[in-house]
This record gives sequence, C-alpha cells and structure tokens, in this order.
Amino acid sequence: MAAWKCLPALLLLVWVAGGISTTTTTTTCGNCKENGNYVICRHSAGGDVYEVEVLMETELLLQCKPSTTNLNLTFMEGCSFPSVEQIKVYGCPLPNASFGELFFQMGVYPENVTTFGFYDRNERDRPLEGWHLDGLEGLLTLEFVNNDFLGLPVDLFTPTPSLRRIKVVSDSFSSLPESIFFNLPDLETLNFERNRLETLPPGLFTNLTALTNVTFSHNYLSSVDPDFFSDKVNLESLDLSHNQIASLERNIFENLGALRNLSMQGNLLESLPSGVFSKLLSLEVLDLSFNVLRQLPEKAFDRLIDVKNIDLSNNSLDELPSEAFSKCESLARLSLRHNNLRKLQAEMFPRQTSLTFLDLGHNNISFTVNSAKILQEGPVSYEGNFPLNSQIRLQELLMNDNKIDFIPSAINNIFVDLKKVDLSGNEITDFSYHSLVFYQDSVILNLKNNNISYVDFHEIYDLLNEKEVKLYLEGNNLFCDCRMYLFTRIVQGQPIRKMKIMDIEVEDIEKVTCRNHDGIQQLLSQVDSTQLYCVIPDVQCIRNCSCLWRAHDSMVIIDCSFLGLQELPDLSILSKPLTKISVTLDMKNNSLYTLKGLKDPQFANLVNLTVSNNKISFINESDIPTTLKVLDVRGNELTNIPEPVLEVLNATDMILSFSGNPWDCDCDFINFLNFLHTPSRKVTDFDEITCARGNVYLHDLTEYSLCPYFMQPMVIVTLVAIGAFLLFFAVFGTVSFYKYKQGIKVWLYAHRMCLWAITEDEMDADKKFDAFISYSHKDEEFVNTVLVPGLENGDPKYRICLHYRDWVPGEYIQNQILQSVEASRRTIVVLSSNFIESVWGQLEFKAAHSQALQDGTSRIIVIVYGEIPPESELDDKLQLYISTKTYVKWGDAKFWEKLRYFMPHPPKKLNN
Repeated sequence: MAAWKCLPALLLLVWVAGGISTTTTTTTCGNCKENGNYVICRHSAGGDVYEVEVLMETELLLQCKPSTTNLNLTFMEGCSFPSVEQIKVYGCPLPNASFGELFFQMGVYPENVTTFGFYDRNERDRPLEGWHLDGLEGLLTLEFVNNDFLGLPVDLFTPTPSLRRIKVVSDSFSSLPESIFFNLPDLETLNFERNRLETLPPGLFTNLTALTNVTFSHNYLSSVDPDFFSDKVNLESLDLSHNQIASLERNIFENLGALRNLSMQGNLLESLPSGVFSKLLSLEVLDLSFNVLRQLPEKAFDRLIDVKNIDLSNNSLDELPSEAFSKCESLARLSLRHNNLRKLQAEMFPRQTSLTFLDLGHNNISFTVNSAKILQEGPVSYEGNFPLNSQIRLQELLMNDNKIDFIPSAINNIFVDLKKVDLSGNEITDFSYHSLVFYQDSVILNLKNNNISYVDFHEIYDLLNEKEVKLYLEGNNLFCDCRMYLFTRIVQGQPIRKMKIMDIEVEDIEKVTCRNHDGIQQLLSQVDSTQLYCVIPDVQCIRNCSCLWRAHDSMVIIDCSFLGLQELPDLSILSKPLTKISVTLDMKNNSLYTLKGLKDPQFANLVNLTVSNNKISFINESDIPTTLKVLDVRGNELTNIPEPVLEVLNATDMILSFSGNPWDCDCDFINFLNFLHTPSRKVTDFDEITCARGNVYLHDLTEYSLCPYFMQPMVIVTLVAIGAFLLFFAVFGTVSFYKYKQGIKVWLYAHRMCLWAITEDEMDADKKFDAFISYSHKDEEFVNTVLVPGLENGDPKYRICLHYRDWVPGEYIQNQILQSVEASRRTIVVLSSNFIESVWGQLEFKAAHSQALQDGTSRIIVIVYGEIPPESELDDKLQLYISTKTYVKWGDAKFWEKLRYFMPHPPKKLNN
C-alpha cells in the first residue's frame, strides 16, 4: 500500500519492447512524452502522472491506483502501438465503454489483440456487461481473475467467437447461463476454479466439440448431471476436485472415452457405483484422494488398462477388493495413504511388474499373523507369503505409520530397483545388517519412531561392497550395550576389523540417542564404543558372581569380589562361551591363600587377574598363566618374589601392581629390586611400594643399601668378567676381520661407518667420470633403466660415462674407448652372453685392463648379468680376471651395497 501512496490517481504501464529507441531523443505521444524507454504521461487538467515503460513489442500492461473509479484515457490520443497483441489490466474498474474502445484510445488496434487478462478490479459494484468484449473478435485467450463478478452475461462471449482458452477464477457467481458458450466452437480449455458454482446446467457444453480440458475445482458443486458430458467424446482432462460431490451416477463418464486425467480429489464421496470407470479406456491419472470412501466396488478399475497413477489416499477404506488393481497393467504409482487398511493380498496388485511407487503409509497394516513363524524360521521363510513379492520393479515403498513389527526381507531380496523405503512409525523391534543389503547402489531407509532396541551387526560380511545406505533412526528405543558395538563404530566412522564395508550414513545422527545400563540417554554419535558391554544372565555366570561381555576386546569380565572366597572359582560353566575370547577375573577382597590352579584349562583365556586384598603369601612360577597380561596382587602378605617367578615375569610385558605387601627389604630382595628398577617394566604403583620395616619406599633403595657387605666381592667378580670378555672380543674380532675383510668393508661402506678405513687413490682426483660402462647394445634396457638410474640417483650420486651420451660424433671409436677409460675412475663391464659376442665390448675391456695394469690399481668392476658364460667363450684375459677377482652378480640381495663399495669413494663421504 505504501507504493500506491507514491502515485497520483492513475498509473499506466505499457511494455512494448523494441519499438522505441533507448536514446535520449524526446518525442510526444498525445499528452505523453517519450524519453528513452519510458513514456511520461501527465494529465493537463488534474496533474495526474502516467508512466509508460517500453519493454516488449507485443505486450501492454495497464495498472490503476486503488482510488481510480473511472477509466479516461483520452490523454493518450495520438499514441500508436500497432504490434500489441497481449494486454493485461490490473486493479482498474470496469470501463463505461467496451474494452475494444478503451484499447483504441491507448493506440492499440483491438482486432489485433489475442490475449486479454483483467485482474483484481478495484470497484466491485459495476456489473460485467455483454458488450464489454465488443471489438475483440480476434481474441484467443481470456482471463478474468479475482474480480468478484456476481454473474456472467449470457451474451458475454458473443463478440469473441474465436476464443480457445477461458479462465474465470476467484469470482462470486453461483451459476452459469446454459448457452453462454454456444458460439465458441473452437474452445479448448475452460477453467472456472475457485468460484461459488453450485450447479452446472446440462447443456453447458453443447457445440463445444474442440473442448479437451475442463476445470471446476474449488467450487460448491454437490452433484453433476449424468447428461452434462453426454457429447464430450474428446475431453482429455476433467478436474472436479474440492467440491461437495457426495455421489456419482454410474453412467456419468460413459461418453468420455478419450479422458486421460480425472481428478475427484477433496469431495464427499462415500462409495462408487459399479462400473463407473468402465468406459474410461484411455484414462492415465485417477485422483480420488481426500474423500470419505469406505469401500470400493469389485472390478472398479478392471477396464483401466492404461492407467498409470491412482491416488486413493486420505479416505476411510477398511479393505480392498481381492483383485482391486490386478488388471491395471500400466499402473506405475499407487497411493493408499491415510486409510484404515489392515491387511494386503498379493492378488490386489497388478499382475504385471509395472508398479514403481507404492504408498501404504498411515494405515493399520500388520503382518503379525505370521510373526511367530518368522521368529522361528527367520525372515526368508516368510518370503513366499509377502503380498508384494510380485512387484519386483518397485522403486519407492512407503509403509510408514502402520503396525508392522518386522522388516520384510523382500525389500532386500526381491525388489531389485528399490531406492527408498519408509518404515517409520511402526512397531519394528529387530534390525540387523541383513536389512541394509540392497541391489541398488544408493538406498534411503527410514526406520524412525519404531521400537528398535539394538542394531545387530555381529556378521557384516555381506556389507563388503561400495554401496551407500542413508538411514534414519531417530525416535527408537536404542539400548547401548555390546550388541550396538559394531554399528556404533560404523556410524562414528571408526575402523571395523580392517574391513571396508558399505557407506552407511545415519542422516539424523545428531538426534539418535541410546540408553545405557544406568538409564541415561546419550547421543549415539558421542557413545564410547570401547565401553559397550552386555550383562551375562546369572544362570550362565558363576554363582554369586556377576559376568559382563565387552565387545571391544571380546572380553568376559567376571566379578567375584567381596565374597569371602578361599579358592579360585570354577570357570568350567563358561568354558563353551569363552572360546576365542579373553577373560578378566576380579577376586579382590576375598580370603585366597594361593593362586594354585591358574594353569588349569578353564583359565586358558585369562588375561587380567585382580587378587588384591587377599591373604596370598607366596607365588609359584607354575601359577602364572602364559596368557596373563595384567596381575594385581596389592594388599596381600607377600614378602618376596622368587627368582623363577621373576624369570617368568621378565619374559612378558605384563602390567603389575605390588603395593600394600609386607616386603622384606634384605639381601634376598636384590633380584626383585632390580626387577622393579627395569625401565621397561610396567609397574603401576612402583612409587607406593614400601618395606615392611621402617616404611621405606623401594624407589629410594639401592643394592648397597639393601646389602652393603655383598657388594665388594661382587665388584671384583664383575671386573674380572668384563676384562676376560674384552680380551676374548679383541682376539676374535682381529681374526674375523682378516678372514672377512672385504665383506666387512662392504658392509661398513654401505652403512657409512668407519669410512676412514676405506681409502681412495689420489691419482684419480682429476678424472672427469666415476665410471665408464661397457656393455652390449642388446643389454641397453638393463643399463638405461636399472643400472644408470641406480648409480646417478642413489647415494652417493656418481658421474657415469655412456657412449651414446658422452662420445663426440665423428671421432674414431678406438680413440673414444681409450679416452673414456682414461677419464673414468672405474670401468664397469656388464658381462653377459651378449657381451661375449660384442667386438667393441671386448676392445673396451682390454683397454680398461691395460689401464689398470699401467696404474697398478683395480679399476675394472665386472657385473655378471645372467649366467656366467662358459670359459671356452671368454677371452683369455677376461677369463683370468673372472677367476682371480671378485665380481658382482645382478640379483644378489646386496648387489647395490657391493657395487657402491667397489665404486670410487667420494672424499666428503669418507670424512664424515
């Protein structure tokens, strides 16, 4: 309303795009001035301002101020908009003359107008007259919207015989003249929604042979005369929704054989006459939702072989005919939502596999009749009786808010195209990993607001794939115990046994809660999965003890504390369940005198033992199970730990607790003291262990303070032993070095140790290359891809001379061989069967051998690539060299270490 206050009496907007230049040239049009793409119209008498915006060539918009009571557009005389075909008038009163005259005053040719819309008139007392459409003989589309007309004149459409589309919406008339459309033979679409129509005259559609789409929704029709559609054989869409129709005549649709879309939604239908749809052989969409239907006649839809969508939602149906939709061969979508259905039968649904969408939500459907059988034999046994088994092409199945108490396994085993399942608001209690295995790669499964107490994932091997399931679980009664362990870790993104399973996303994870053993609710996303456990029933536990099962580490926790027991309990009752698991036994605050019996088979899986605050005074090495990882003997009567027991404990990584015992801190205690002082020893209470006398802490004691007179002979014996050992090591090391000198040097050089002992001759200081490689061209793949990269890119990096890279083109090959050998500290010969056949290779070896003899050094490194050729095929010098020198063989585990050892040793490496 604020925008209207900025305007005077009348605002006129006209869009006629492209017809006027966007320059600033000013022209006149009646009392209007054109400037760029705007036309400013000012009424000379009253000073009213009218704005005309030029935007589109064929469309004109006229909008009036609410206070405008009369249309007088004489001030626009002289304007011309000959190309305008579409006119829309908003918020204006009905003119005193015809709309044709009004348009002519604005410079529009009325006979050119094909589309006219009159919306939201501001003066409601003036009636619509039959002459208002005079002059619009070319009109094709007419829209009257929200004008509060109390009636339509019988001759209203006489001047517009070419009309094809009429839309009269949101008016106040309750009836129509029977002959109002008589002269409209080309009329195709008729929309009279949201009026106050109470009846329709039988002959309303006489002569409308082209009519295909009719809408009378949101009126007050209580019935429709059977003769109303008597000759409408071409009608394709009929919308009678949201009226007050309580019944239908059997033959009402008899002549609508071409009808494709029928909507009776939102009426008061309680029943349907038998055969009412039998002539609708072309029907594709049928909407009967939001009625009060209590039953359907037998064979109601039998003739609808082309129907694709039937909506019966929001009715009061208690049951369906036994073969209600069985002959609807093309049915793809069926909605039975919000009814009172209790049971389903397989015969009800299409015999073909056409159904892709089925909505059964908000009914009373249950499968409890077979629940006992399902619990006994498993869900697969019910597969053959599930009423939807034949609908294998279902993509969406909605069964929310029913009384279903289990998840039908057909959704996983039969429906190969299923992508969405809604089972929320039911009575489901069990949910296992089986229900997450679908054929499709991405599926939505909604299980909100059920009675699920836990998610059973004890076997998840079927989930080992790349598929995705989006899961909804809010509003269930989840109980956080050991059965929820695997599922909790999965939804929290924690690893599961190093296995990669499908992507399970709980979309409402921040709303999913579970209840712990104390009854406290907590978010599933914040549950500590390592602490999830189950209480083992008393009948399966030891008498008077309590037993728990912790899933994280497959641990049975047995609590027999504070019972006054004098011996260890008998675990044989748990022997069968304890296979491949671990046991924690808590025996604190009893009256045990010994740990005898812990090596019995019933304790074979014991890993944690707490016997604190008992009366144990001695521990035997035979009392320590090899499986034990934690031992707590605090608060007993132990005075020392025998050396055999210490040897057993030393061989383990056991966590120990010893405080609260009366330890004898004397000479016999030294071994135990040294045991406790071992840095790697895991003693949880070392700082709390004290001696029986003097309350001295053990961490303050030394061997000397425990036993002073014992130390002197011990020192002498120790020094003699150390001297003897050093002498033996020196003699043994010298002999071993001379025997294995070369191998030791190779190892030292490979590990960069004692490099000062490995010298290099200074005569090679000025040589350009570290090595020249001599090989047969048939072995160049090994040289170029393995040998050269390993030397040039390793550590250290060597400069390698290669004939194809470093030789000067055009020079004699013999000269270049000699130059390469002289410029390199080493010559590497790749000796293979191919090399023996290479003339140049033989020449290169002789040059290198000659250079080595001249320098008096070992410059040739032979790499045997493949098998060593027979001696008969080798050159004499090469044969002699192989038999007297060490060579390196490709494939040796220490090939690179040996090769680098024989290579020149860079000074910077030796100095390090």
